[in-house]
Amino acid sequence: MPNSELAVQEELTSRPKAGARNLPRLERVGSHTRLIVDEKPFLCIGGELHNSSASDRAYMSPIWEKLAKAGLNSVIAPVSWEQVEPVEGRLDFSIVDELVEDARASGIRLVLIWFGAFKNASSTYAPSWVRADRERFPRADLGTSPMKTPFSYPGSMPRPSLSVFSHDLFEADRTAYTALLGHVARIDPDHTVIMVQVENEVGMLGAGRDYSALAETRWNAPLPEELLTAVWEAPDSFAPEFVAVLSANSDPSMSWADQFGDDNPVAQETFMAWGFASYVGGLAAAGKQILPLPAYTNAWLGPQQGQDKPGQYPSGGPTAKMIPVWRAAAPAIDFLAPDIYVPNSAEIMRQYASDFNPLFIPEARFRAGDAFLALGAFGGLGYNVFGVEEGREGNQFSAACGFIRSLTPEIVDAQCDGRIFGFALDQDEASVSAEIAGIAVTVRSARKLLEGMLLDAGVRVPPASELPGETVAAIHGPTPGDSRPFGLVLAVNPNEFIIVGQGAQVDFHKPGADVELDSVRELVLTDAGLQDGRYLNGDERLEILSDKHIGAVRVRLLISASQ
Repeated sequence: MPNSELAVQEELTSRPKAGARNLPRLERVGSHTRLIVDEKPFLCIGGELHNSSASDRAYMSPIWEKLAKAGLNSVIAPVSWEQVEPVEGRLDFSIVDELVEDARASGIRLVLIWFGAFKNASSTYAPSWVRADRERFPRADLGTSPMKTPFSYPGSMPRPSLSVFSHDLFEADRTAYTALLGHVARIDPDHTVIMVQVENEVGMLGAGRDYSALAETRWNAPLPEELLTAVWEAPDSFAPEFVAVLSANSDPSMSWADQFGDDNPVAQETFMAWGFASYVGGLAAAGKQILPLPAYTNAWLGPQQGQDKPGQYPSGGPTAKMIPVWRAAAPAIDFLAPDIYVPNSAEIMRQYASDFNPLFIPEARFRAGDAFLALGAFGGLGYNVFGVEEGREGNQFSAACGFIRSLTPEIVDAQCDGRIFGFALDQDEASVSAEIAGIAVTVRSARKLLEGMLLDAGVRVPPASELPGETVAAIHGPTPGDSRPFGLVLAVNPNEFIIVGQGAQVDFHKPGADVELDSVRELVLTDAGLQDGRYLNGDERLEILSDKHIGAVRVRLLISASQ
């Protein structure tokens, strides 16, 4: 197929080629959701490219081999509206062809991000012809007292922010987005592309809500009937102050302005969430009519330190407290995914992981322990580091990817059955416990235990050496290795467990029984997967998972009735 410019109508009317395999999909097993690729469970373990990397094939050329060697199985790559439709009505998907070809040749799956009208709460990726026509595509209005926004400075040029309430903007964005999916359906019969992220970290910065003429019309109209229905069906899911106002004012014909006035931040954020969710959900629904891949959107977290109010973080984005609004407005979005750059990662994962919203981390720091935590503790579909091309060869995260890939069938099955326990011990945590397969499992820091045991014998352990950095020449500075005890424990059966991770000591107990280690077998990661290694006994049992590198063992227990 030539890489010349393609007419929009040609892309929209093209029929997908018959796939060699069924489409990637999400599948429910009980209360658990898993991702199926090539008719097998798949965990997206990889990373997201920097925003501009995928825009040039020559730039990406040396990166593909590096990513393949790193043991990743997937890459999240942006496709920008400004690049594929620089002139209205004419699309050039050459860059998409190149991405798919090169990913396929490297044995890596793709998740495509649509950088359309909204990216990081601004509209910098919208084409020039959109940004230049302010009459057809109005800007959002921050009102008379805009807030100071993140990543700005005195004298900086403004970033464009289009109004999400523009029907013309939605139509133009939808036309390009559906053409993209039509093109992918034509060129990718083997499904190198397995999911789509629709827009990126949407919301509004600088004000709690949009004050443009289009937005004012919506603000002075009644609340959407679907939103009111969702609130009455599950009031505990919504912000209590929002529900309280609606309960006091039972007239459904009252407008947002009549119900809440102009200064209610929860109402403003909910109003913007309905606007953005309707927009993004509308794109997702239209795209699935062309190519029904799993579709999600991601969240700039809020509130967070230094960003306490909507508008300081993107008002209307899929933040944790806005999840029920997004679910009601955007049913075509399969899940909402948090971007995690904050230290309290477990708390954020807990906010987003639920029976109706499977956890997926599209952007995060190089923090190997969090990958095991997402998969083992919260049943996650995947974990992806941002700026993946900056990863140091042989880094900790690559090792984590290798073990997770080799154990994917076992991990996914254990997620479905509740036979898995993920952990990452912070400095002030002495231990963490869980019960799986009827056995109580306790995890502690192997180094702290070893130091204490050897000190009792008069031996002082030298300080731990600093772990090598995770990245090389990183744009935002170096990232240290994860020094926490972390990993996961997976029950094969009540007498047999697989433990993978770093720096942890694991003990097993069962009420009314004596439980001891029967055997500990090292599992060695090879090109063919995990292979049995040494039988570990004696001193090696004092530190089952080394604090110097990620490893894995198979543990068998001897369980007998207490005497």
